[in-house]
This record gives sequence, C-alpha cells and structure tokens, in this order.
Amino acid sequence: MKTQSVREQLLEHTLVLIRRRGFNGFSYRDLAELVGVKTSSIHYYFPTKDDLVLEAVKTYSAAMSERLRSIDTTLPVTEQAAIYLAPFRASCGSDQICLCGMLSAETLCLPESVHSLLQTFFLMNEQWLTGLLERAQPQRSTPFPVPPPRLAQVVFGSLQSGLISARLFGTSDRVEAAADTLMAAVSG
Repeated sequence: MKTQSVREQLLEHTLVLIRRRGFNGFSYRDLAELVGVKTSSIHYYFPTKDDLVLEAVKTYSAAMSERLRSIDTTLPVTEQAAIYLAPFRASCGSDQICLCGMLSAETLCLPESVHSLLQTFFLMNEQWLTGLLERAQPQRSTPFPVPPPRLAQVVFGSLQSGLISARLFGTSDRVEAAADTLMAAVSG
C-alpha cells in the first residue's frame, strides 16, 4: 500500500472540506489539524489558499473528466444516463456536495483562475449531457421541447441545485426530480 505524501493528504482533505463547508468555511489551521502538520507546511506546498483551491478544482475536474470518458457510449442511452447520475444520487443527503457546485456559489470571492476552471467544469458536464441527449434524440417519438444543449444546461443546473436543496430539506426529492427529467428525456 502506497503512503500518501503530505501534498496528497492536503488535497484530499481540502476536497472534503470544500464539499462540506465551501471556500470560506475552512482555514489552514483546520487543514493542518486533519493532516497532522503545521500550517507552515501547508504554505510550503500551497503558498495561498487560492493556490490550494485552484489545485483542488483541477484535481476534482480531472477526476470528473476521466469519469465521463469512461462511460461507454455504446451502451444504451438509459444506462449511460444512469451511470452519469449515480454519483449525484450517492452524494445526495451526505454532508458533501459537488465541489464545483459549492464553489460556484462563492465565485465572487474566488480568483479568476478558479472562476475559469469552474466554468470549464460546468461546460464539460453540459457538453457530455448534450452528447447523451443527441444520441437519444433518434430514439424519441417526439423532439425535445428545447435543443439538447439548452436541455443539458437545465438538467445539470437542476442536479447542482438539487444537491444544495437536499441539504436544506433533508430529502433527495429535488435530485431525483432532476434525474427523472434526464431519464425521461433519454427514454423517449
């Protein structure tokens, strides 16, 4: 078993802290206590909190990008959609939501470099969903009420909002409503 480096531990804990509390909800002191290092050690790897968050978004986005690439587009579109929706459903009701969704609520206090990566993350998901909807279109008896790129924006936005609402209401209803919308769209 490979032991994680301090840098890897810092990033791993940062991902959890952001998904739980957001950018302003944790400090280097919180992170130092979790990893068991001094705050000066964190500054060695990440001179500023902006640097740390930028790397966290890059790491999270890369994992999502790999996940999207791994969904076999030769599977039936309903199976592709179910695979895509699985992590949204799994995190719903937990103490963590999508890192990029959490940070997007705080975008005005984030550096432009992070803001840009958040936009890229949203666009990556919307583009993947657009492709899914375009693959589903020929199987539908009626056309979509809006073009696939617009529907993709609505679905992804609803999933993000659903995760936030799940925390507020203590129920997965809104995530499931967004998931049902996508499943109905690809089912025809």
